[in-house]
Amino acid sequence: LSALSAAGGDGKVLAGGQSLMPMLNFRLARPSVLIDINRVPGLAYVEATGSTVKVGALTRHHALEMSPVIKTHLPVVAAAMQHVAHLAIRNRGTIGGSLSHADPAAELPMLTLLLDARIGIH
Repeated sequence: LSALSAAGGDGKVLAGGQSLMPMLNFRLARPSVLIDINRVPGLAYVEATGSTVKVGALTRHHALEMSPVIKTHLPVVAAAMQHVAHLAIRNRGTIGGSLSHADPAAELPMLTLLLDARIGIH
């Protein structure tokens, strides 16, 4: 967060890069700083507590697709993840990246609306 703040609004967070890299290639985004968060511990998880399912920002699409928790509690999410690009993208792309870029054609923003999901920072 301190690196992002120091960039003064001209930084981007990088995890999987599946949403950000095309934006960089087409010059739609031109940040002065990229902050790689792949080594930040505790951001990749899928867990159920009571009637709540929590998914960490660094959770990969494929992990969501294969998760027993998701298959049990949110089978529509597991089914939808099969339609996210191809396996190479699903292995790298993160939930946080997909949601933060909010591409209206992407599956996750639509699923967050369908499931009345809440997005938070912890």
